[in-house]
Amino acid sequence: MSVFWKDPDDKTTVILTKSNNEILTLSVGDFITYEGRPEGARIEGFTQKSSDPRGPIGMIYLPWRPLKNCWATKVWTFKGDPRHIIASPVGFIHYGEHLNWDTVFLMNGGLCPISTKLE
Repeated sequence: MSVFWKDPDDKTTVILTKSNNEILTLSVGDFITYEGRPEGARIEGFTQKSSDPRGPIGMIYLPWRPLKNCWATKVWTFKGDPRHIIASPVGFIHYGEHLNWDTVFLMNGGLCPISTKLE
């Protein structure tokens, strides 16, 4: 499994290659699901290290709250954004959530639910 930039000059889109060689293009604004987050989440951005042009350190997301029909509130702690998922191989040693990237899928063709409310 690996996550690399689709274009090293564009830090908004990555190519996820899963363990079974399935390739998935993920972009800022896409609506995804993964193990532990069946209700979905929106990709807010990718974190990067300018000294490593291969790929992102991780991905920042915002969860969807289907019962309230809104997005979760953005959060920030002294360690940074707690909704930061580590991308392998570049981000392996950094702070953030670790997940099985093989469980990532686009929901609704990547289109997010429409809501301007935050929880």
